[in-house]
Amino acid sequence: MCASSCNAAARWHWDGEECIQDDTNDDIDVVKAYRGRPMSLYEKLGMLDLADKLPKKCLSMGSLVGTLTKDAAEHLDLNEGLPVAQGGPDAFVGMVGLGCIHPQQLCLITGSSHLHCVVTSQPSTASGTWGAYKGAPLPGINFAEGGQSSTGSIIRWAKALFGAQKLEYSVLDEEASLIEPGCDGLVALETFQGSRTPVTDPLARGALIGLTLSHSRSHIWRAMMEAVCFGTRACVDALEHAGHTCNEIIIAGGTTRSPLWLQMHADVTKKPVILCENIDAPLLGCAILASVGAGVHSSVEEAVNAMVRVSRRVEPDANTVDKYDNIYNNVYTKVSPAVQPIIHNISALRGGGGGVEICESDGVIVSPSLLACDWANIEKEIIRCVEANLYRLHIDSFDGVFLNSPDAFTFGPQMVNAMRSVSKDVILDVHLCVDRPARYVEPMSRAGASRLIFQWEAMDHQLKDAIALAKDIRDNSMHCGISINPETEVTEILPLLETGFVDSVNVLGVNPGFGGQHFQEKVLEKLKHIKRWSNQNNIKVDLIIDGGVNDQTAASVRDAGANILVTGSYLFNHKSLVEGANKLLKVQI
Repeated sequence: MCASSCNAAARWHWDGEECIQDDTNDDIDVVKAYRGRPMSLYEKLGMLDLADKLPKKCLSMGSLVGTLTKDAAEHLDLNEGLPVAQGGPDAFVGMVGLGCIHPQQLCLITGSSHLHCVVTSQPSTASGTWGAYKGAPLPGINFAEGGQSSTGSIIRWAKALFGAQKLEYSVLDEEASLIEPGCDGLVALETFQGSRTPVTDPLARGALIGLTLSHSRSHIWRAMMEAVCFGTRACVDALEHAGHTCNEIIIAGGTTRSPLWLQMHADVTKKPVILCENIDAPLLGCAILASVGAGVHSSVEEAVNAMVRVSRRVEPDANTVDKYDNIYNNVYTKVSPAVQPIIHNISALRGGGGGVEICESDGVIVSPSLLACDWANIEKEIIRCVEANLYRLHIDSFDGVFLNSPDAFTFGPQMVNAMRSVSKDVILDVHLCVDRPARYVEPMSRAGASRLIFQWEAMDHQLKDAIALAKDIRDNSMHCGISINPETEVTEILPLLETGFVDSVNVLGVNPGFGGQHFQEKVLEKLKHIKRWSNQNNIKVDLIIDGGVNDQTAASVRDAGANILVTGSYLFNHKSLVEGANKLLKVQI
């Protein structure tokens, strides 16, 4: 039995370079016998015997496997002895068919879903992406991937919903082309069937936000198309944040039949979109690999140069790029995390389920502080939170230096990673109360933090340094928050909020470091000040109150404008987290 090194690398987690190295000596040691196999993974899974059950021999795509046997030839009605070349997974054969075999080229396979595969010289990996896969799709290169679950499928859904089955897609496109980018304030989420990357969330659902009576089917049609493009940009951005940059997108599939949608992809991603003469990329890829296996071409690269031809190049429209950039940064990227807790709550209603106990009221949610949970059973505590529909978890990361106390030493990146492994669905707000917080950005991103909240006082009140840190947090695929002590004046952080890099303000109701303290009522004025300022300047930020929150203080902080209540000791002292949370929200249960 012979395996494709591309499939082994991308789907079996093998080293695609090592696994094709041939050892013919019968006395080779175990390391060589299982060259390229993830033996440490098998060992941890207790599945070492799997290495003996998978193919021993691997070949790169286009290599000659052998010739067609008599029985196979008769079955296929082909000639016995016909050369057989090694293939691979259809999408990755499609990369070859698009000529996407050089670093900084991104292959976009479109259909009911989108697949984004970027060729890279670095086999590195990062949160929000899959791969990179070493030695795939071909030896000497690597690729990393992203994916969207529902793209062309939501366009088909909308067409059916409109009762427009008899209309050509081009008619609906033509109507939508008359609508300005942004659809007159209508934005969609394309995650109808969950989200693959950069956020992996099987419970994610689609949405239309901003609907008014003035919106028509053309607005909805265009909003759906734009949402898919915004989702593609999110995937491309995550790949680039992981070090896998691209300078062009080579596209195949159903999207190529829509000039409007092609232009949108170019405008939203700010990348040129390349179309090839043969848009059936996997089919042409098979022909390319066959030509190499049969000896017509000496290498895949030579075959690609001879057989793949570009038909059109769609450049981003400079007049539209800025419009989409604004919508993407200030609207689309904020919608999904904002609606996630609600989406998760209502997901249980699908199919006539018994409903859920909602720990949210009038846009105010409760965020459990894990500082106060049972550390000896933290996995069970996180599961308790999830079962209570408390998906936004607050993690205080103290290093014992900034607060200058050996007792103020809590959760580091490894612990955050362990928490993330318990549930992929939760939002992890990591509050950094540490010395030199910039050191923690990349480790916390890799660990799976959703939002990094840094302490203003840790920046020595230096705005320039705070802006640089906030930008770095955003560039590492996390949301950014700023936290202030009870003694700090609100006016110090307002210039930081004006940059747009920060989407939440964590107002401490107690001095940082230890749970169970009494609430300092003077912070209520800080909450009111920020709320007034954000409304006056049309800058949306979440207002988090952190510390001293209980059933005696919850009403006053809600009235002051807080929409996220971080609570630790009070909540975890309740046998039922739902009961404790709903007391804070004054919800009758």
